[in-house]
Amino acid sequence: MTRIAVGAALVALMLLVSMSAPAQDKPMSVGAGVDLMLPMGSFGDQWSTGFGGTGEFDYSVSTHTSITGKIGYLTWSGKQSYYTSLALASFSASYSGVPLLVGVKYYPHLFLTQSSSPVRVYGHFEIGFMFSSSSASGTYKSYIGTRSYSVSESKTDITIVPSVGAEIPVVPNGCVDVSIRYFDIASHGSLGFRAGYKMTIG
Repeated sequence: MTRIAVGAALVALMLLVSMSAPAQDKPMSVGAGVDLMLPMGSFGDQWSTGFGGTGEFDYSVSTHTSITGKIGYLTWSGKQSYYTSLALASFSASYSGVPLLVGVKYYPHLFLTQSSSPVRVYGHFEIGFMFSSSSASGTYKSYIGTRSYSVSESKTDITIVPSVGAEIPVVPNGCVDVSIRYFDIASHGSLGFRAGYKMTIG
């Protein structure tokens, strides 16, 4: 909980600072991307590589800072090698969910768009919730023959996502947006890679 409180305080502080700076002429943009998630630690012992997609809304409050909102869908499949024992005849499992995040994106002064270097590098901190569901089913061998089982669970977890990325302009109002992040869902972490497209809308 201390980590969550520190993260929330950091977001609040950055918002207060950014609100005092002048906004850009075209402050709003939207984007969508595909996500590749590599589970880490004990989470990686149980689950295989995750996939999904996310959409993001950015509102620029200054040249250097944007407030962001993100929603998407992510899914992982269970590792057969982790769950299968000599008693199990078959097994399948899945873990999926909808992340709902808000955050602050910061573009350092050093990496602001210039004619000689149009790429904009940023740091991004997000916090929110993961509305997830997991299920497992299979068959196992017992003394009276093969039997089947099925379990499922739904839950909501605090989620924290620090990341770094870059926006690469391809047209006047659009850019390719790539980033690397650490997706922490209730202390279950995944190293994430996202590639998408972002365009200015107003």
